[in-house]
Amino acid sequence: MALEYGVLRARPDLAKREDGGSTPHLQIRALDGTGQPWRVAVNVQSEDGSEVVFWVVDPLAGHPILGALAATPSGFTTTGANSMGSLDYVKAPLFDFTLGRALPPSGSANADDLQDLLTLYLEQCKAAEGELYAFGVKFDRNLHKPIDAEFGNTDGLHGVHDIHMNQGNVGAHAHDNGPFRDGGLLLSFADRIMGVFLAFQTQRVPTDAAGAAAPGAQPLSRIISHPPAMVTATVYLERALINPAGSDPGLEAVVLGNCATTSQSVHGWQLIDRNGRVTKLDAEIPAGASAIVALDGSGVQLGNGGGNLVLQDDQANQVDSVTYSAAEAAVVDRYVRFQR
Repeated sequence: MALEYGVLRARPDLAKREDGGSTPHLQIRALDGTGQPWRVAVNVQSEDGSEVVFWVVDPLAGHPILGALAATPSGFTTTGANSMGSLDYVKAPLFDFTLGRALPPSGSANADDLQDLLTLYLEQCKAAEGELYAFGVKFDRNLHKPIDAEFGNTDGLHGVHDIHMNQGNVGAHAHDNGPFRDGGLLLSFADRIMGVFLAFQTQRVPTDAAGAAAPGAQPLSRIISHPPAMVTATVYLERALINPAGSDPGLEAVVLGNCATTSQSVHGWQLIDRNGRVTKLDAEIPAGASAIVALDGSGVQLGNGGGNLVLQDDQANQVDSVTYSAAEAAVVDRYVRFQR
């Protein structure tokens, strides 16, 4: 059975801890617009006993996912495989992987474990009459868990799990890998959106187009404990003409930059947009210079509602990825520099 990935929009109601189990979760009860209770199961420890890595982005700004939130109906919505409706930690970046932290699932004091931290954010959101957007996989069967009866999830099907990165797995969970199906929590306040993103320390980055660990990928446990030296791709996504004057098709353009002191070939490379459309590249970029890639409308297209771009080399390795927001795309007839 295919996994039903998407997002639950609801109001956080309460959170219940699980302490001492082999794979504990923070169980969140959230109520949709009809009053239907949903259970959101958030892993707070890995199967191997290691601590979960998390990133808090407050506020989350300038990301294309934000443009879709207001129009998302209450309850669970299946989303498409692109940066406008789904999360992908690698292809539509949300945070710096090296800034991840890990906390134990349980502790002896207040605010000293991951469940404490998540509960604090949820309580703040509830007090502010905010909303929760839980990205993950909808329950596909009733497991008859007591927590569901306690939460009022009487059919056992109104729930979401896999609220964590769902790519970069190796071994037994490699079949869970996929692009644009990462989980996470977005908390909507009156003045901002807060993002809470989670992953297991065994998961690896970077990943390939299918979400599998790429050659040479490192586990997150190493990346957060021994951050790699800052490495900038020799060729990178510099800026783009997202919204040209007049009709967009055939007038949009992407600019590639070369930060090397020698010329660089991008023969056989390709650009990929949020809908998976591809533009093949074949250019020589002089040392320290830039090259404009004109988009003819038959491949990559730059959405005016925001989106993401991926740059791959001739071996289909991801060299660079960026996102751009609806506000950036609204700038008419001017090149927009990608934010890092």
